[in-house]
Amino acid sequence: MALSFRGFATASPWGAELVAAAACLLMGVVLMPVLIFYAGVTALGRFEGASLGHLYSSVLHGLGEGSIASWAVILGPYGLYLLYRALRGWWRASATWA
Repeated sequence: MALSFRGFATASPWGAELVAAAACLLMGVVLMPVLIFYAGVTALGRFEGASLGHLYSSVLHGLGEGSIASWAVILGPYGLYLLYRALRGWWRASATWA
């Protein structure tokens, strides 16, 4: 039983958007803090008392306080997905005008 996202998107476009949004939000919550932490460790080195758990707690705490940086970390992958969709739609629309 093969899973076809394109077939699912054709049959249920809103369902496909919800799946894409959930996947992007999951990446924002799980993957982005890990990437940010290891990029910082690689570029700047280890700091005293810095840990991946501390970064997760500060990002989640910042969400509750309305920190723009925390929301950008969590919503960043979905924003990039929306930017990709907008640019692809613009590209296709400009191709039909020519």
